[in-house]
Amino acid sequence: MCLLGGAPAALAQTFVEWQGAPGTPGNWEEDDKWDLGFQPDASFDEVASISNGGTVEVDTNLFSLPGQIIVGRQVGDTGTLNIKSGGQVSAQVVVGNVSNGQIWVGGDGIGFMNVDPGGTISGRSLIVGGLDVGSIMTVGGAGAGVANVTIDVGAIVSREVRVVGPNVNFSTGTFDWYSTATYAPEITAATHSAIKVAGTVNSDNAILRPTFSNGVVPTVGDSWNLFDAAAINGSFTLDLSDAPELPVGQIYQYGTVADAGSVNGVYGQLSIEQRLVLNVNRQTGVMEIVGGPAPISFDGYSIQSGLGGINPSGWNSFQDQGKSDWRESPQGGSINALSELKPTGAETLTNSTIAIGSTFQLPTPTEFDTELEDISFEYYSAGGVVTQGIVNYVGDKQYNNLVLVVDPDTGAARMENQSAISVSIDGYKIESESGSLLAGAGQWNSLDDQDTAGGDWRESNPSANLLAELKPTSSTLMSGGSNFGYNLGTLFKTVSAGGTEDLNFQYLFPGDTEFRDGVIAYRSIGGLTADFNGDGTVNGTDLAIWNGAYGTGAGGDANNDGQTNGADFLIWQQQSGMSSAAPTASSVPEPSTLAMIACAACSLAWAGQRRRGSPRGNNP
Repeated sequence: MCLLGGAPAALAQTFVEWQGAPGTPGNWEEDDKWDLGFQPDASFDEVASISNGGTVEVDTNLFSLPGQIIVGRQVGDTGTLNIKSGGQVSAQVVVGNVSNGQIWVGGDGIGFMNVDPGGTISGRSLIVGGLDVGSIMTVGGAGAGVANVTIDVGAIVSREVRVVGPNVNFSTGTFDWYSTATYAPEITAATHSAIKVAGTVNSDNAILRPTFSNGVVPTVGDSWNLFDAAAINGSFTLDLSDAPELPVGQIYQYGTVADAGSVNGVYGQLSIEQRLVLNVNRQTGVMEIVGGPAPISFDGYSIQSGLGGINPSGWNSFQDQGKSDWRESPQGGSINALSELKPTGAETLTNSTIAIGSTFQLPTPTEFDTELEDISFEYYSAGGVVTQGIVNYVGDKQYNNLVLVVDPDTGAARMENQSAISVSIDGYKIESESGSLLAGAGQWNSLDDQDTAGGDWRESNPSANLLAELKPTSSTLMSGGSNFGYNLGTLFKTVSAGGTEDLNFQYLFPGDTEFRDGVIAYRSIGGLTADFNGDGTVNGTDLAIWNGAYGTGAGGDANNDGQTNGADFLIWQQQSGMSSAAPTASSVPEPSTLAMIACAACSLAWAGQRRRGSPRGNNP
């Protein structure tokens, strides 16, 4: 294991260096391409070193075999070894030699080894590593024949190994995968070549990055054996960046399966599984349990939220719906959990949905810039099996942070506080590595341009890569609870106009010297919720509408709770003077509106007195 720390040092052994010109593949049997004028030979304790950036090909059964093979020997070195169809090479063990039959793909440098169908390589041990990142061993591919790799004792990987297709015979005594390792199987058929390990596979959370080609479309029920071992310890972390996206409710799953049909006893298997899905609608709060095309039977479920993201009063449980023998557990649920059990039989879902009421509520944050969506979902089946379901949020997310909402179609942007917690800022910046910002006249409408947000905001050298403003005196309050914010004009060059969605948004708290990360949300900028008449501006007319609807209905409902009350008046105050295109230079209401504000304040005070005077809701 310690061998990964560096390439072996020469003792009595001799390193025979390949000197063929980089960029032009040479044949192993070209003696004059080796620096000693002969092919390396284990009889003389010689090591084949391919480390000058060159490429060596083996296409015959070599007569002269090395005692060791190393590709990319020193830091900064690179090299490539290709075992072509018909090619056979082996790292030989000779008693008394320092060379030990080892194959190194990446010593301290970067090595590449490709074993094509019909090619064969063998040795006592294999290391795919290197102090430099980038070494790759690829086995298999297109073409007739089987790609063969035989390692007598063990293999160690800290970089990348790829096995392509079903026509690979790769066997070893043990196989150790370091945390920096990647196994990248390329699946080209209904079956795949399992690496055969007579002993144990050990993985320290190595990356498993599957790819699919040759028309293979992964579907529910498919599985591919990646390892066939006596035992498999540890786990792999799935990297699905190169895998096709699956329909909601289907997942890639890696696990171990004891199988009498295997050579060594246990398969390490990649499969496609169907799971129940819990849809959570952010806007309506409705939750639904959804089954996919493969039937799933379950006799219990539990929905949990440690932050209190559940509204138990809206729960329409299976018990409430009269489904046979379902029981809430406990009755009524809580803000932290909803659970039901079915003591007899099971429920089966296939391509169907069961709504369970308006049970989602966004938790009230206790700290700014923390995650609020923590719903989890599990279900139970015969034998006490617990399966983690998939939680699928639907609709625009409300972040507990400052958000730059960017319309991907128009390029318009709005900086807003989506948290319930108010914060103050005295600086912000928007960056684009690709240069997709628009800083010209009629584009970015800065706070400085608008002379708003308390005034005294100063632009800082705007460009296509950076838009920034600082407020040298005091700070600007970004009120919480109402998506309070400022429109910043059309500052983004849309993708259709040649831009790239690579924006980064940060802001500065008073007294801080380092910017904090905000959120970029590419979506349509919602209208002002206090614009009750829909004319694009929040003004006295909207206040009059609110005043007329107060306590009687939803005509002045700015927070979408179905009521017109004091909370909506506060939102009107925060949005007063804003328009859907850009906020006005001042948010001070016009004089005619001030009188209505005074009346509204009186109405709120009188309503408060009525509530206090009649705690049971009786008329005064």
